[in-house]
Formats: sequence, structure tokens, C-alpha cells
Amino acid sequence: MTELVTVIEQRNQIINNMDQDRQREEEEDKLVATMLKRKDFQKEPAAEGEQQQQQQQKKKKKFKPMKVLKRLSVNQGKGGSPRKEMAEKDKS
Repeated sequence: MTELVTVIEQRNQIINNMDQDRQREEEEDKLVATMLKRKDFQKEPAAEGEQQQQQQQKKKKKFKPMKVLKRLSVNQGKGGSPRKEMAEKDKS
């Protein structure tokens, strides 16, 4: 009979330990989830900054009307086409 009581007590200890481990794991999972959310939140502004840089680079590559107007005004004075002028510049 005493053997049965000791086995039952050991079983109860094992169950209690397993329950404590499960609770600890749940708490760790919650902590990890909050840490990941914080990191994602911190990454978003960095991603926005990258998007802004890409937009600025796109703006730099855009069509520049002033440049075209300057070329046209130079060409109108000479009466030639821009391609011919470029070819002439390359030859000299």
C-alpha cells in the first residue's frame, strides 16, 4: 500500500512539473511574440526610409524639361538637330 502511495505522489510531482513547464513555455512564447512585434514595428520605419530613398532616386531619373529647353534653345540658334550636334561633338 505504501508503494502505491509513493507511486501516486511521484506521478503527481511529475504532472505538476509538466504543468509548470507548460506554463513557462506559454509565457516564453508570449514574450517572444511581443519581441517580434516590436522588431517588426522597428523595421517598418526603416522600410519606409528605404522606400523614400527609392522614390528620390526615381525623381532624379525623371524627365527634366529645363534641360530639354536649354538644348532646344542652343539648337534653334544653330538650326540643327540635337542628334546631329551630338554626332558632330563626338567627331571632334
